[in-house]
Amino acid sequence: MSTQQLTQEEFDIILEDARYGDLETLQEIFSELPSSLLFEIKDEHTHTNAIHVASANGHLETVKYLLSLLAKQDAIKLVNIQNIEGNTPLHWAALNGHLQIVQLLCDEYEADAFVKNKFNHDSIFEAENNGKDDVETYFLKKFDVEPINADDDVEIKVSNDDVDVQVKPGTEIESISQEQVDNLQSNEEFINQRTKNLQI
Repeated sequence: MSTQQLTQEEFDIILEDARYGDLETLQEIFSELPSSLLFEIKDEHTHTNAIHVASANGHLETVKYLLSLLAKQDAIKLVNIQNIEGNTPLHWAALNGHLQIVQLLCDEYEADAFVKNKFNHDSIFEAENNGKDDVETYFLKKFDVEPINADDDVEIKVSNDDVDVQVKPGTEIESISQEQVDNLQSNEEFINQRTKNLQI
């Protein structure tokens, strides 16, 4: 391959090498090509790059190698690029339970675990939703995130200059329903009082 403009077909070959973790071939290719091409090499339909596919398939050494070709700041940018569905390489590594890659992306390359894809899922959700407990545990420890427990008594305080309200999640409907019952009872008492002397 020359360093001239690469075709999409050549991009696809490089993506396949990354997908299958063909480290030797990638090393040969990038001994001739500038590493800056890693930003251009992507699937024309999905915008998935080489880091996406290597991360998704658990090829730790391939991910390490490709990222080592770039300056640190460029590698950080590449790690956080979203494909057309909004997924980053971290989404895919978390989804598939590749803990070592998740750790590499987060610890060495500042991958953002809170970036949401077009389905409003972040990488932490992908790990949790797909039963990747070791990855989920790593995220919870690294980012000091507490899992949501429906049994916890949490109060939310909302205030502004005019109003100060405290709400215990899950009790909003109960409060509104009790208010309506009280109003109905009050109305019934009023009607009974006014019609007490009427006989029909």
